[in-house]
Amino acid sequence: MDQESFANAINGLKDMAETYENMLAVEDIKEELKGLNLSEEQLHAVYDYLIENKIQIVDYVKEKKEVSKEKEEDSRFLKMYMEEIEDYPEISKSRLQEIFWKAVKNDEIAKEELITGYLKRIVDFARIYRGQGVLLEDLIQEGNMGLLNGLYAAEEQPQIEEIENYLMEHICQSMETAIYEMETENRAEEYIVKQIDEVDKCINAFEKQHNRKPFAEELAELLKKETEEVKDIMRYLK
Repeated sequence: MDQESFANAINGLKDMAETYENMLAVEDIKEELKGLNLSEEQLHAVYDYLIENKIQIVDYVKEKKEVSKEKEEDSRFLKMYMEEIEDYPEISKSRLQEIFWKAVKNDEIAKEELITGYLKRIVDFARIYRGQGVLLEDLIQEGNMGLLNGLYAAEEQPQIEEIENYLMEHICQSMETAIYEMETENRAEEYIVKQIDEVDKCINAFEKQHNRKPFAEELAELLKKETEEVKDIMRYLK
């Protein structure tokens, strides 16, 4: 998902809602989000995010779904975390404009106000990205780090026209990076498992045919692989 497009779309929906007395239709939302390739789960998370921001979606009924064990764990964490940040005031757009550059210049009071004012919003963004292999609690942590990274990076960018979009991009980018890294790690593990299985089958076939264990060089020739690669894989079989 392109973070800038996503940020623009979310803020576009908020602006549209203001025009229509804080009411939107599902089709209007889908039209604004088209091209972002959101899953159904992500779309529903966007609906929930808008509802929590006092925007009524006139033709949306929240589905009741069976909750998985993983989501139950997330819910327990989220409940405790939300209780902890419940009394933190959310930061308004006008207030954000007022204190952002103070926070960037390391004004501790402004920074603390900005960070605490964004905590609930980061939880909302994390819900949109959940279900992609990274636990909700980890997404929230990544989002918090993304917010801090955005403040650090802003020191080198004195011209930021849309501060809210800018921070949203950094928050979402941090979450997407965590998801990408998890997917990469999973693919690497799947590849290793596949290679181990392939070598193991080749060893078994060789032993049946020759009544002895093969040398790595023989396996490499049979499998059309480098000898060192086969040796590395064989270490997993010991």
